[in-house]
Amino acid sequence: MVKLSFMKSVFKIAEKDLKIEFRRTYELLSILTFSISSVLLSSFSWRGGLTVNSEFISVTVWIIFFFTGILGLTTTFIREVDKGTLGGLKTLPCSPLAILAGKTIYAFILLFTVEIILTPFLIVFLNLSTSKTLIHLLLTFLLGTFNLSIAGSFVSSFVIYSEGKTLLFSLLLFPVCTPILILSASVTNKILQGLGYLDFLPELKLLTAFLLMITLISSLTFKLILQE
Repeated sequence: MVKLSFMKSVFKIAEKDLKIEFRRTYELLSILTFSISSVLLSSFSWRGGLTVNSEFISVTVWIIFFFTGILGLTTTFIREVDKGTLGGLKTLPCSPLAILAGKTIYAFILLFTVEIILTPFLIVFLNLSTSKTLIHLLLTFLLGTFNLSIAGSFVSSFVIYSEGKTLLFSLLLFPVCTPILILSASVTNKILQGLGYLDFLPELKLLTAFLLMITLISSLTFKLILQE
């Protein structure tokens, strides 16, 4: 019963944030515009004579995803402060961990939706393979994005009481997410080279280990952050 109550709280919080996000369509459109424009500009630059390899493409793709994440993850907790609803969030009849999990799921759904929309543009404009490697790419996007979502949600909660929290969020997010970006880009590079699953399995294990580590850290400290 407790577990059911916890999961219900998690999905209610995620549902509430998603409804707000999709009502404010200009924010979602701005994120999509930035992502698609970045892919287009990269494509035009590469077709202009720049020598491109799979490693360069992989790094560029995850840089685009990272800055897309900054635009999407900024609203995770900072919007609660700006709208004056943080106090109401604290009084919800659920555990602080349920709040963090709900915010993480919201961020993950938002970012992965943008990536799904962006994937056809990546295929067309960056000449990505449409074979079975596409499935591996989507799975990599899935794992990497979930890492970004929980790291971003935690950093967003960490800076909500700070002056200049939006700028501070961007500055802190980069060092936290650097291992995620390096590992995800490495996996993407090997997939684009046509290597098999066993070749990028070590990076996937490290991504999973990082996910478990950041989940443990955030779950142990979030209650203290929320009570400040």
